[in-house]
Parts: sequence; C-alpha cells; structure tokens
Amino acid sequence: MKVSIVIPTYKRPDLLERLLESINKQTFKNFEVIVVDDNSPNINEYELVIRKYSELFNEFTFFRNNINSGAPFSRNLGILNAKYDLIALVDDDDEWLESKLFEQVKVFENNENVGIVYTWTKVIENGKNLISNYKSEIEGTKNALKGILRECYIPSPSVMLRKKALLKAGLFDITFPSCQDWDMWTRVILLGYECRVVPAFLTIYHKHEQETIGNSPKAILGYKLYYKKHKIHILKILGFEGFIILLKHYYGNLRYSLKMK
Repeated sequence: MKVSIVIPTYKRPDLLERLLESINKQTFKNFEVIVVDDNSPNINEYELVIRKYSELFNEFTFFRNNINSGAPFSRNLGILNAKYDLIALVDDDDEWLESKLFEQVKVFENNENVGIVYTWTKVIENGKNLISNYKSEIEGTKNALKGILRECYIPSPSVMLRKKALLKAGLFDITFPSCQDWDMWTRVILLGYECRVVPAFLTIYHKHEQETIGNSPKAILGYKLYYKKHKIHILKILGFEGFIILLKHYYGNLRYSLKMK
C-alpha cells in the first residue's frame, strides 16, 4: 500500500520545514507529499523549503492557491490530486514520530472496512513543554460514532483515511472556519466505516504563538456549525444525552455572545 500525505500551509515555512523533516525520517517510505500553499505572502521563503524537499522526496508536488481560500479548500485540492488509496492529513505546524505511517498502514492492510486510523498525540507548548496528551481508545463503528458525536477524540495531526471514504463523504466542508476535521471524521464514521487507533504516541500537536484558527473568534462559529449540521444525529444516536449536549452548547454560546457585547 502507498500513502498520499496532504499538507495545507499558510505563512509558516519554518514550521512546514520541521514537519517535512519528520516525514523524511519515516521508516515507511512508500508515499508522496502534496503541499498546498494558501496564497502565502512570503512565497520567497517557501521556495527555499520546497526546493530542498522536492529533491529529498521521490514524489513531491507543490500547489499554490490563486487567492487565500482556507485550509479545507487546500486539503480538498490535495486529496483530489492524490495518487494513492490512503490519505494522511497533517497541518504544517504538526510533527510525526518515525514509525507513524508504518503502524497505520499495518492496520489498513487486509481490512477493507477500516476507513480511519488515528494515533495518540502529545501536545507540546513552545517546542519543549509537554502540557497534555490525547490518548483515546475509542474504536469500532457504533462506539466510534457515539464517541465522535460527543466530542472530537481523534487528533487531527494523526489521521489517515481511505481516499474513497473521503470522496464518498464529500470532502471537507469549506463553509466551516474551524471544526472542519471533527465534521469530516463524523461524516466518514456515519458512512459505516470502522475507526481504529494505534495506541502509541506517534504524533505531536504543537501549541505556539503564531496565528491559528483555534486562537481566534472563528473557533466558536465552527462549534456552532458542527452542532447545527449534526443535531439530528446527536439526538437520534445519543438520545437524552444528546439533548443535554445540545442544551449545554446553546447556553454556552449564549453566555459567550452576551460576554462579547
């Protein structure tokens, strides 16, 4: 099996280089790398990084959006141009450990119903301080669906999916300013694909002071859109628990709105 690695990037060539270096160290080598630049203003800095890694990787493709279009658009462009059946998604400010791809590909082999595989993830602040861990063990189909409707237990730096599952789910929703990954994982699992986890810390989520959606007011809008889009599934599958989740979400947003006025 081969893997297409899709990386959206914007204004962070230094962090992109750190990620690409971690990809270069992977023990599994049957992959292509697709970088999609979302019309960064510092294109000259990117050119140095792209030149370096296009020489290191056997298969390396670089796209540049004509206008700034957002991470979901960039991911979709990469997915649509991917050659291989497995897609590893990762943002430019994340990082992988050496056996990440190898361990995930093993899970996909000989199991056609597996649509999404994630790993445990460490959260590092300012490049050095471990502040928390994502360590979920939720797997399967029914358990995975209940879990993903409660919260996004699948850390975005770690995800690998079947390309056909992404296409069948309809790709990333470009109307979401945040929570696009949560929405995408939910739609793949709703299709009946099995979710599996590699119970090892193989990815790193970096918290830093550079610009991110998670640190902006757009984050709250993403949650609002997610709950609106999946309200029926939350109520149908989680029952009374789902009603409480939606109620807490409504009052949480109301308090936030009042505070901002």
